[in-house]
Amino acid sequence: MSRKNLIPLLSSRPMSLREIAAQLGQRPADVEDDLRHLTRSLVHTEWTLTVVPATCRKCGFRFGEDKLHKPSKCPACKGTWLAEPVIGIGRRAD
Repeated sequence: MSRKNLIPLLSSRPMSLREIAAQLGQRPADVEDDLRHLTRSLVHTEWTLTVVPATCRKCGFRFGEDKLHKPSKCPACKGTWLAEPVIGIGRRAD
């Protein structure tokens, strides 16, 4: 699947990296690489990538928006009850 096909998929509804990989039938690591490249490509279009960062469900710690995959544990409380980041694409507001 080409990177351009990710735009209609993610503009319909935001998804986690695992959901995207399952939808495309690819490994999450491959999809993450494609999303990183797509982020750079979208700079020159009317689209923008939005990331709702992963959060710790135990203490509320929010990870950075640059992380597209689910971290293994929280650096603040060492908990493993984490919500995955959610990735979407929307039109750029001018």
